[in-house]
Amino acid sequence: MLLDEMVKRERSLHGARRRQLAWLEQILHPDFCEITRSGQLVTRAQTIAALIEEETLPDMLSSNFQVVSTGEMSLILHYQSCDADGSRAALRASHWLREGQNWRMVFHQGTPATEPDFIREPDYSHH
Repeated sequence: MLLDEMVKRERSLHGARRRQLAWLEQILHPDFCEITRSGQLVTRAQTIAALIEEETLPDMLSSNFQVVSTGEMSLILHYQSCDADGSRAALRASHWLREGQNWRMVFHQGTPATEPDFIREPDYSHH
């Protein structure tokens, strides 16, 4: 399912793979840029440099993922995130472009949210 694939790709950037140069070069589109949670515009090169130099991984929770199709080769994935302690809640959106069978992120934005209201993943076991 497309949503599952996109959540997996997005979350790869929340864990240890976010420090792997080869993965970052593969998943981030050449035209990638980001508006950070703190409101700064950063380029692909700045993002890659910052990620591979991180000393600690973020302890991020993410949930309420939704895909908005913007065409056959384009989609927006939006979701909520916060740190494991509930701090730094954010609303996030990533714009992905499909190249062949591969999806690459071309844009990401994180915006501070008032508070997290989602800490746990939904329980789908009852379906």
